[in-house]
Amino acid sequence: MHSGTGIGLLLLSTLLLLSACGSNPYPGEEPNTLHVYLKDAIKSIDPAHAQDEISNICVLNLYDQLYEYDYLARPFRLVPCLAEAMPEVSEDRLTYTIRLKRGIQYSDDPCWRGKEPRTFDAHDVVFCFKRMMDSHTKSTGTWIFDGKIVGLDEFRKVSADVKKNPNRDRYTTKDGYPEVEGVKAVDDYTVQFKLTEPYPQFIWTLAMGYTSMYPREAIRHYGKRFLDSAVTTGPYVIESIKRDKKLVLRRNPRYREDRFPTNGTEEDAKKNRTQDAGKLLPLSDRVVATVFKETQPMWLYFQRGYLDRTFIPKDNFDGAVDPDTFELLPEMLERGIHLDKDPKMEVIYDCFNMEDEVIGTPAGEKGLAIRRAISLATDNEWAIKHLYNGRATRVDGPIVEEFVEYDADFRNPWKKRPEETREQALAKARKILADAGYPGGKGIPVIRKDIVDNDINRTFFLAFQRDMADVGIRFEAFSVTWPEFLRRLNAKKAQCWGISWGADYPDPQNFFQLFYGPNKAPGVNKSCYENPEFDKLYEEARPLLEGPERTRLYRRMQEIVTDDVVWSFRYRRVQFSMIQPWTYGFRFNDMGEKYFKYCRVDGAARDKGVAAVNKATVWPVFVFFGALVFVISVTAVSAGRRTRGW
Repeated sequence: MHSGTGIGLLLLSTLLLLSACGSNPYPGEEPNTLHVYLKDAIKSIDPAHAQDEISNICVLNLYDQLYEYDYLARPFRLVPCLAEAMPEVSEDRLTYTIRLKRGIQYSDDPCWRGKEPRTFDAHDVVFCFKRMMDSHTKSTGTWIFDGKIVGLDEFRKVSADVKKNPNRDRYTTKDGYPEVEGVKAVDDYTVQFKLTEPYPQFIWTLAMGYTSMYPREAIRHYGKRFLDSAVTTGPYVIESIKRDKKLVLRRNPRYREDRFPTNGTEEDAKKNRTQDAGKLLPLSDRVVATVFKETQPMWLYFQRGYLDRTFIPKDNFDGAVDPDTFELLPEMLERGIHLDKDPKMEVIYDCFNMEDEVIGTPAGEKGLAIRRAISLATDNEWAIKHLYNGRATRVDGPIVEEFVEYDADFRNPWKKRPEETREQALAKARKILADAGYPGGKGIPVIRKDIVDNDINRTFFLAFQRDMADVGIRFEAFSVTWPEFLRRLNAKKAQCWGISWGADYPDPQNFFQLFYGPNKAPGVNKSCYENPEFDKLYEEARPLLEGPERTRLYRRMQEIVTDDVVWSFRYRRVQFSMIQPWTYGFRFNDMGEKYFKYCRVDGAARDKGVAAVNKATVWPVFVFFGALVFVISVTAVSAGRRTRGW
């Protein structure tokens, strides 16, 4: 190819790129459209499979549940959604009677076969619960009701022997299913739940994505295709869906009367959250949720005004936030962008397989010594500063600050204390190892740590590996895919791994269940930890409501698991949300990002802002590419001289 032709093609491609960068990627769309991001592909929008974060976000914003979180209230509390009021609870706390709102219609859909959509009723509640617990559905949410509702475990067991039918729209005794006493429609608008024992967290589960409501006609019509379909009473219906690219929602014309909350605070007013108090929801006519598997394209979209909110990728943090004050840089403030900072309801930790011969219970005191030394030697402060840009905070145990049982004076005895130096913590770790017969780590076999193979996880592992070398403990990475990782945890094959657990509801029991012996893998207790004292206290605390006795039990349970170092407790992240000045109503909720219906944009302000930022950024790009073309041209001429005209 002649150099002139090559330069010509380069110029053409450059101009095309500039044209694409400078143009609106959403030409001709409706002005009242909210643009949000999704960090990964959508696996399913079937509520029974709302396990991963992205699927759960989509489900929560498409569907209604019996209850939902009061959008602006902190501490978290629930309010009725499809329910008419909060449950009527029997004196023994075993029977919950819930009365439903009347006249709520489902969305238009082919499943109605040309007829008017019917209204939501109590029989839908019964159907959705049974379908989730049907073993053929393979729902990832069955753990929230295992052993909790009368007859539901037996139903699940028997369902395995009934012929599989993905289009099943009824569960009858004629088909071989048993009656479920614990989930019954008393009448068309009253549903009753009977529990096997008091379950204080039960009310929280009725706001989860798993317990979203849909009609049996949708399952009969769509069957396996229900993972891409939504028949809902919620604020939006699907306009289009490509699970690895984009989900577009439009206003559901049959949505019930629902209004923006009026309990906003002065702080909410400063954050553009109260301007629409009392207005009908949803505020936006359309929502476009774009999948960004890489953070840089997402960040560029936000910078150019094509996303209405985003988080800040690690590599872009210093370009948006002052690392000393953690406030927005002047250039961001000049554009009117504002920043929300919300601690996530989670614990990030390194987990140990307690059945492992080297670091687990079979190794006795030697295994305990290794776990304690690992916890002490882990440099969490360095990781928070360098791997999280300071956007994480210390965690000492499973009871985080938002829980009423939190003890501000509690300190994990096997974690570097805030007032200690790293060298002091390392000295403790080395002494523990020496006392256990492992001076300088000698005699400890190489320990494998499972990591899901990607650049970020490899970086985190190298930092951890360096920390462990300071006390002589050798680690090697065992790289796996995410599905392989889950399979290894369920099969008890992993030795050590890093992971996070985000709370499903605001109660420490959601974390403590991960240490309960009967929940061993393949259950949620992936560490396979068993401690008779802990299990006894867990069972005592399980039926208790908030109060001094439950607080006492919870705090003792925290002492047990931290002293046994089942986990090396590390930190929790702080969510930094960037919101455009024309965006109103956004409030982060780590219990479930159900925010689409509460948000809107000022279309005129957005058009003006987008035009200004793109006008300001186009000319430097032309200058840069002009210089680049000049350099390439000179290089091509020089190369031509050396290659005799090529």
